[in-house]
Amino acid sequence: MTSLSKIFVVRRPSSLPFYCNPIGLFLATWVLMLVCFQFQVSYVSYPHFSLAFLIFAISFISFLLGHISVRLLSTLTKRANHSMHYQIDMRRLRRFSHFLGGGALILIVINLVTSGIPPLFGFFGFDTMNYMFYGKLRQLLFPLLVTLFVNSLLETSRIRKLFYCSFAFFFLLCYVARGSIMIMLLQALIVFSVRTSIPKSKIYLIAICGAIGAAFLVDIIGSNRTGDLGFFLYMQIKTEFQQWPTIYTWIISYISTPLSNLCWLVNTAHFDHVTWSFAYQLMPHFWEPIDPHLDIIETSKLIDGVHTYLSGYFLDFSYFGIALINLVVGMVSGYCSSAERISRKFLACSVFLSSIGFMFFTDFFLYLQTFIEIGIQCLAQWYFIGELLPQQPTAKIQPARSN
Repeated sequence: MTSLSKIFVVRRPSSLPFYCNPIGLFLATWVLMLVCFQFQVSYVSYPHFSLAFLIFAISFISFLLGHISVRLLSTLTKRANHSMHYQIDMRRLRRFSHFLGGGALILIVINLVTSGIPPLFGFFGFDTMNYMFYGKLRQLLFPLLVTLFVNSLLETSRIRKLFYCSFAFFFLLCYVARGSIMIMLLQALIVFSVRTSIPKSKIYLIAICGAIGAAFLVDIIGSNRTGDLGFFLYMQIKTEFQQWPTIYTWIISYISTPLSNLCWLVNTAHFDHVTWSFAYQLMPHFWEPIDPHLDIIETSKLIDGVHTYLSGYFLDFSYFGIALINLVVGMVSGYCSSAERISRKFLACSVFLSSIGFMFFTDFFLYLQTFIEIGIQCLAQWYFIGELLPQQPTAKIQPARSN
């Protein structure tokens, strides 16, 4: 019988792939946004690249200022000698997983009773509610399922790992929660990359294969959710791009449309007073006030209803809002990068990094589900993961290769 407490080692930040580095991930996400923007796949794509590049320049400079300022402050404080070795209490991990799974199951049953069978079954001809309106307390349910999936990667039992991952993935799929599935997979990749001992080149190979597989998965979900024709009409895809494989068109439009929408807002909206609508995402759906910018959003040339992570801050504070939120994100990234926290506090930091990875879509930084996830993962890190002091013995270290 194996011990219920295992010692593992994480990678040093210098040996991590770029998507575990906030600056690298931030820059890569913006470059991907700008490249996809250049394709102009929609008839209503914003036509001028210069405005998109101006927004990027303001964002990146503000991000760097915030990041560098915190890193400089951290160098002035006494630096502790941190260990890269940590110990997982498997008994506590399993107790925590049971808590997450039990809480999620209660909400799933409540939704089954009150809203009927999940939207996934509508793909097979059953009468179901629209995925956008199905279920209650999804802002709590989705973080429970996402963290259950990610934390199950720490399991040493393959049977338990498979069960928890399958449970979380299946019910997110039942809710047709394409965005949450993508975020979950990115967080899982980050946690895997921090913990594994395999060479960085193999990590990149796994990441590329995973990204291709995830793209095909969400394309299948999207095709069943709206259909190719419905996608072309809704996104107003140009005729020449309708001949491309749908997965290519979907990826390009999925990444470029929010930036195009943001440019239309910046071009048409006129700032006259400060509002605080960016904070509405921190409220439960049933408490959210009416968006004061709804008239602007509905009358602009916007499609798909998303406008990157910056739209709320621009509409509330004009260009100052764009600079301010990127400054704050940069400061948080500087804090995570200091004292090797990305490696040492990998569960909570994976949530923050995934918010950077999907900032092309919408604002996941000041977002209730993100705050719930960070709270859960901070509690998890404290409850079942113990960081070993440098002088403590580290015999019987598990490299976490198979995880």
